[in-house]
Amino acid sequence: AVRDRVLAAWAVLLSVTVVALTIAVLVARRQARALAAPLEDLSRHCRAVAEGNLNARAAPSNIAEIDQVARTHNTMLHSLSELLRRERDFAANASHQLRTPLTGLQLALESGLAQDDDARLRPVLTEALATTHRLHHTVEEVLRLSRSPDRPRPATGDIAVAHLLQETQEHWHGLFAADGRRLECGTHDAPADVLVPGGPVSEVLGVLLDNARVHGRGTVRLVVRDLNDAFAFDVSDEGAAEGEPAQLFDRGHTGGGHGTGIGLALASELAHSIGGRLSLTRRAPATFTLLVPVRGAGSEDNSPACR
Repeated sequence: AVRDRVLAAWAVLLSVTVVALTIAVLVARRQARALAAPLEDLSRHCRAVAEGNLNARAAPSNIAEIDQVARTHNTMLHSLSELLRRERDFAANASHQLRTPLTGLQLALESGLAQDDDARLRPVLTEALATTHRLHHTVEEVLRLSRSPDRPRPATGDIAVAHLLQETQEHWHGLFAADGRRLECGTHDAPADVLVPGGPVSEVLGVLLDNARVHGRGTVRLVVRDLNDAFAFDVSDEGAAEGEPAQLFDRGHTGGGHGTGIGLALASELAHSIGGRLSLTRRAPATFTLLVPVRGAGSEDNSPACR
């Protein structure tokens, strides 16, 4: 009889334990779902922001600690959105305001070329007009980069590699010669009539050549190499690159302390906008390489465009 009572008591205790564990598991799962749901929602909003949706906002969850994190997230996102909006508005307004005086200057130079027969002034006016055209294209590129990523980008005009090198040589040869330095351009086993995006590539090469003129030394070389599915534009001089390679393309980083730290950052953004990449491939002698996807097939003419 005593044994039966002990077994019955143990059976009752075991039943109570099973019921208690079942209730505890059910309550724990419910609480876990209640805690995990707002965290999963916050994670979804963070992923949406990472994908470019700056309008995503986390909803309240009635859990004080998680709501505090959500409010901080929303405040940070609002501040970031306002900062990006102000920067884009500034770039767009500055570019728009520059258009009118640039157009007027171009018209005045064209009128001067049409009316002035002075042989000494015509080359100066021609060079000034070409410079204003390049400045106008630069303003257009800055305006395009300031637009939202989801807006369609205008197609850039393609240009043959030989023509691009010829224009680059004509523009930069005099500037380097005035400093007592040489500029050498050419192709290395690359067809000269393959098409590349003219505006962005010209702007990137302009930034690299200007950096070589201001910060580099000795002879500057621009060489185009064929990589089958891409073209490599190598710009090198006889100096050495200063600063950490990983920071050279950060906006505001000036390396040796000279300049504004904007040129290489803008050049890198322009390269990415056409599906290319800009990188420092050698520190000494300083060599920057622009990789550009091939836009069209060319002939097998491998003659250099300029020397």
